[in-house]
Amino acid sequence: MPDWILLLPIFFPLPGALVLTFASARIPARARPLLAILFLALEIGAILVNIAPGSHNLILSTWNATGFSLALQMDGVTLLLLLGMFVPLIALWLVAPPRAPLGLFSILVLTSAVLLAASGNLITVYCAWGMLDLAIFAWRLAHDIEKESAARALALSQLAALALLAGTLIVDTDRAADGARLVALAFWARLALFPFHWTLPTRGVDTYDLWLARGVPLLAASNLWLHWSSLHVDAPVTLIGALSAAAIIASAIWIWREEQPTRAVGVTSAHALAFVPLAIAFGGDAALAFALWLALGTVIAIAAFETAQRWRAENRNRYPRLLWFAGILALAGLPLTPAFLGRVGLYVALWESGQWLLLLVAGVSTTLVLAPLWNLAFDLKGAETRQPTRVEYAGLAVLVLAGAALALAPMLIAHALAPSAGDAAERAIDRVIRTNDALGVGIGFVMLILAVVGSYLLRVPVRRFHPRTGSLLLRAARWIDLEWLARAAMHIGYRMGTIARSASTIAEENPTVWILLAGLWVAIFISILR
Repeated sequence: MPDWILLLPIFFPLPGALVLTFASARIPARARPLLAILFLALEIGAILVNIAPGSHNLILSTWNATGFSLALQMDGVTLLLLLGMFVPLIALWLVAPPRAPLGLFSILVLTSAVLLAASGNLITVYCAWGMLDLAIFAWRLAHDIEKESAARALALSQLAALALLAGTLIVDTDRAADGARLVALAFWARLALFPFHWTLPTRGVDTYDLWLARGVPLLAASNLWLHWSSLHVDAPVTLIGALSAAAIIASAIWIWREEQPTRAVGVTSAHALAFVPLAIAFGGDAALAFALWLALGTVIAIAAFETAQRWRAENRNRYPRLLWFAGILALAGLPLTPAFLGRVGLYVALWESGQWLLLLVAGVSTTLVLAPLWNLAFDLKGAETRQPTRVEYAGLAVLVLAGAALALAPMLIAHALAPSAGDAAERAIDRVIRTNDALGVGIGFVMLILAVVGSYLLRVPVRRFHPRTGSLLLRAARWIDLEWLARAAMHIGYRMGTIARSASTIAEENPTVWILLAGLWVAIFISILR
């Protein structure tokens, strides 16, 4: 197959959405959800065209003077992550169609995320990064999603993009270690993890916006980590370990203050995805497989949580609690869930690396994060009970089949899609199943089970679930949230603007200021020449 076929999933969404918009006005209202499902099915077909053996690589442009190029790639790992974007989305739209048709800004978010995931080098990642930031910014303003923090999120993400650009310029020099740290810091920010959690919406997100707000951007960011080996430099273990410990501790504190299930899902998804860079740093030759399974397990969990909330919102509450329980188990990584081998493998890798404190923090924080989710599950109910329709059951079946395939046939999928993922999966099986380190594997299994059992026992009744106003927990959560730092930065910015305006006013009224300024620059140039 020619390499240009990887352009199909990138360029199809926009013209496909235009056709969808014109066609929607000419068909009955009942058939419009099916038209949207057809659009997603065609996008999935455009992705599956790239399933042909081998990795597709396409160079779009080359700048010989700088040695930079714009390149795209589509290997098995990227293909699987793209399917992870759209297969759950089609399941969610079957379960409960969105209230509004797919708009232009939603299409731009999807297209930019696909472009970011398919970027073949760091310069292309930098360009796609800016497109995704602008698309999310416009989408948030159009849908009135945390508009007060949208500009701040855009600025923070663009600062991280500048760190990525700086790392790109030096990662291939004799300062490769410093470049790797900058790239890792930028990739960390793209995952919207602490202290860069403001780069994506965290509060006030509508149930129907959850997948576009967090699922799609986080999957694209996960693919950046999954292709770390293409940089040909070791991941900065110390930096990633410190950031991971801080992020999972922060999420374990934040989860106890969240009152809405949608907000709780945002915190738990961040906690789960913090393990992806950790697997890349400590997983060794099995790092790709561990990180891939952890990312896909988080995808299934988010989809299960959102399905439960959509059915609860639409009073189809025959299975919301069951789906919510399934999401908890998927996050925990229990056997027969997609993240099982990834979770156990990460625990084993941390044990073998001597990172016992980090292993303990990971296990305890997982217990603390899962505990409030059990309480939310018992309180998840609608106003009345209604039997789901056949179409809604079809969406549930799509989600269940996707989860079952990832949980029961991870080795088969890995070997079929990418030789590199297949080799990493073999190394993962060697370290988790076919291993001589019975103690390390036993500790991994014990921590896996204790996190679920301990979180269930740690749950509290609904009336005592939320901490009291002014409690130590809420004060710690607000301090870690860094909202105070954002307000201080904005205050300093306003003060600097006021000073600049005052200075310009004085300069306009008194020409002597301009003469003094010109003399200052002359003195600076003379000193430089000397």
